[in-house]
Amino acid sequence: MQKFYILTTFIFLFFTSPLLAGATFVQQDTTHTDTTLVDQFLGLFQESDLDRIPEIKRSRRQQVDALLKSILEEPGKLQFSGVATASLQAPLENETVWKGVGTFDIFAFVSFGPSALLFFDLEAGGGQGPDALIPNVSVLNADAGGGDGIGENLIVLEAWTEFKMLKDIFTVTFGKLDPTNYFDNNLHANDETSQFISGVFVNNPVLPVGVNSPGIRFRTTFVKRFYIQYGHFMANPQEENIMKNHLKLLETGIKLFAESGWEANFRVFGHEQPLAGDSRGFGISFDQLIANHFTIFGRYGSNSKELAQWQGIKNAWSGGIGFRQHIMNRELKIGLAYAETQITTYEQPEQMTEFYFSTQLNRWVFISPHVQWIKTWRSEDSEHFLAGLRINLSY
Repeated sequence: MQKFYILTTFIFLFFTSPLLAGATFVQQDTTHTDTTLVDQFLGLFQESDLDRIPEIKRSRRQQVDALLKSILEEPGKLQFSGVATASLQAPLENETVWKGVGTFDIFAFVSFGPSALLFFDLEAGGGQGPDALIPNVSVLNADAGGGDGIGENLIVLEAWTEFKMLKDIFTVTFGKLDPTNYFDNNLHANDETSQFISGVFVNNPVLPVGVNSPGIRFRTTFVKRFYIQYGHFMANPQEENIMKNHLKLLETGIKLFAESGWEANFRVFGHEQPLAGDSRGFGISFDQLIANHFTIFGRYGSNSKELAQWQGIKNAWSGGIGFRQHIMNRELKIGLAYAETQITTYEQPEQMTEFYFSTQLNRWVFISPHVQWIKTWRSEDSEHFLAGLRINLSY
């Protein structure tokens, strides 16, 4: 509980800091042609038009929202895009064992007028990552297990339709959905293909969300700053009766200082899991941009006793900092985060730290080295250091 108060204090201080600063910053234009020596050295990656792809457009979790406006302007036209990610990770031990993970997503979307969208995500993937070597609950590679898990077949990861009404004030999304695309978002720690690779920094581990399943989400927005959303998802996709056993999620949030160098977001969510006797839990999340280049973010979540016994996780918190700048028209991004996850059967929490920096080779290719430290819940052989490398390609 003391950690919860500390986290809440940080939220208050940083959310009010922009009011004292009273200044906004404008993102620099990085769309000019790059003719530096770096381009000549990286001739394989050189492009005459080196427009960078913003992170929100290359992120598997956020790409759809970023492209929605342009898609709706061309109704009836089927469009495609996608993202591919490959990573190598290894524990730094006497006998180093490298584990590889790769995923490939194809997005297909078409609009039916200014307020309707149909979306499909086809994914193939393979590799278990270092989680196959080190038992843990923090998840060392959240991109592992994509597709059918062995890279032999494409699967329909998502397939849904979305309608917007009353000038985008009210939104309905239904179909095969990934609840984490909508709930417990975080601008700076929410996508394993372009941000932190550890699962504990992608979403709050207290969320009792399994595989993607049929569901429906309702969202209403007020003055483009406040929102409330509610989701109903099948807790067990194998259930014969689609009207039984629904995971329920409710979230509300606020955005402050939008489209400025001090944009801030704060969210509160609650969940109810029918497979655990309708037991409940809650969480909070915040993120803030500072002076257009620095970022801070944090999460806290807790489950009721019944849900904690069913899921195995009592509570969890995480927080981190980041920095983003453009050097020679290329994005450079740095992130550092720490998390603690309290398991029901052990007194000591599992601890996780990750540091990474990402650099842009050209408008499609991004590469990021990662260093991770984990102290698991196991009493023996619990501390591990890992090194990794990830390549992200957006098209």
